[in-house]
Amino acid sequence: MKRNPVMLRIPLFLLLTVFALICYFSQNEKSITVDEFSHFPSGIYNLLTIDWRMDHESPPFIKCLPAITSIITQPKIDPELFERETNPWSLGYHFMYANQHHYQNTFRYGRCVIILIGCLLGWLVYRFGTELYGRRGGFFALFLYVFNPNIIAHSRLITIDIGASCAILFSIYFFWRYLNRRDIFSSIIAGFTLGLAQLSKFTALLLYPIFIIIIVILVIKRGFFINDNSDTYKKSLIIKDFGHLLLIFLISILVINAGYLFSGTFTSLGDYHFLSGLLREISSLPWSGLPLPLPYDYINGFDSQLAISEGNNPFYISYLLGEHSLQGWWYYYLIAFIVKNPSIFFPILLIVILPFNKKEDIKIEDALCIWTPVILFLFYFSFFTHVSIGIRLLLPVFPLFFLAAGNFINTKFLENKTGKIIVSLLAILYLIPAISSFPNYLSYFNFIAGGAKNGHRWLIDSNLDWGQDLQGLKKYMEKNGIEDIKLGYFGRVDPELYGINYSLPDRQPEEGINAISINFLVGRPYYLLKDDPKELVFADLNYFERYKSLKPIEVINNTIYIFKITNHE
Repeated sequence: MKRNPVMLRIPLFLLLTVFALICYFSQNEKSITVDEFSHFPSGIYNLLTIDWRMDHESPPFIKCLPAITSIITQPKIDPELFERETNPWSLGYHFMYANQHHYQNTFRYGRCVIILIGCLLGWLVYRFGTELYGRRGGFFALFLYVFNPNIIAHSRLITIDIGASCAILFSIYFFWRYLNRRDIFSSIIAGFTLGLAQLSKFTALLLYPIFIIIIVILVIKRGFFINDNSDTYKKSLIIKDFGHLLLIFLISILVINAGYLFSGTFTSLGDYHFLSGLLREISSLPWSGLPLPLPYDYINGFDSQLAISEGNNPFYISYLLGEHSLQGWWYYYLIAFIVKNPSIFFPILLIVILPFNKKEDIKIEDALCIWTPVILFLFYFSFFTHVSIGIRLLLPVFPLFFLAAGNFINTKFLENKTGKIIVSLLAILYLIPAISSFPNYLSYFNFIAGGAKNGHRWLIDSNLDWGQDLQGLKKYMEKNGIEDIKLGYFGRVDPELYGINYSLPDRQPEEGINAISINFLVGRPYYLLKDDPKELVFADLNYFERYKSLKPIEVINNTIYIFKITNHE
């Protein structure tokens, strides 16, 4: 008896609805984070002026999607300011004070767009998983996606990480479909989605070598195992594969140019003023007069991002296990992945990877499209970038891990009652962190790390404290009758927008109630917003050194430490 297709979609709809509700109601509890502060107004700037220079360290596609909600919210914008302002942080401050009475609400609408993108990514995980392992495998992969604290944390913020992850998975999915069809139409769609991924984040450039590696491996396999002994036939298949790959790449380049409206396309290499050492060296070579078939602002943005990844920038100092570094650590992201994911996820992955548990062989195209991106992304971030600032940079590989785990239900574990009980138990244990962490998903750490209260011993910044808890601080002040506070807040938003009457604490703890963000307590250099007059003060590595030995009377959502200082201290 065939099942009703509509009935089969109900679990999918329920899971995505639960995901959307968790994201929406948890974001209501969180103030505007550091990157949101500049990304959202920059996206509005891009749409309003069709000028891609603002915040060009990331391509404009994902930033512009939440900005569409400005049609509804109608934030106050000074067109002349937008024309002359090129610093995204300065723009963020202008935007904040111009819209301070409905600032949080304006961002709430934009966050809803990212939640919808998160739902779209979840649907794609289900769709891809279903085509790989059947409907049960798709649902299991989606279950892991929906209740992953990292996915929830970033699916409710106006940043590019979830949007880029969605675009990258779409590109991988349609490349996988091309590999299973190998026709012109499939290659065109694969090229279009590859281009969209490039318009989302520069990390997506890794897809080019990933696709080349996959094709080369398949060509080698075909050459060794094809039954036809005709060399001519083999060569024709190889030419066809690489011809389609070239078509995919050319279409993607066309999409990139279209995304920037062909602005500055074919600018000569020598006309750029590069910041990164690599591109400066390339531009000094004899071919500096060569025109590049890519938009001017796309190349400039990539150069800026490359310069950041080269390290030696105190603004992007890394932190791991109590140590600071300008060069990072090759094992940073491996540790981050281990401590920021539910511990029960790793036994699931292990069972999937173990070969003796498989019921049937996995097609080589399936394995390559999942594991090649995982390996190359991890390898790149471990060895080719010196900026170790957050697990969020690895989010594009999370859906691939979920897809790999979707094969869990195809293991021998499900062939008996005991196996089914174990699977159910593992699913329940995986679900617990998503429930218990509400609404503090950004600061989630598993029990291996000692929980969120010990997260600062491992990682900081967007892994823990991204300036998201001003509302929590305000509630604490109201509950305890605190009218004013000395606040060292890691973030860009003016705390007074949330009704917090504050002044900056001194380096030497002073009498009264002092609130210090954990990033500052462990020594993260950043800016403080002075209360009167409104100006930025740079807090260096040891700015709040003297507070470290004090015992807090309260910790707000694992990110803001409250100290009560008396005269005798």
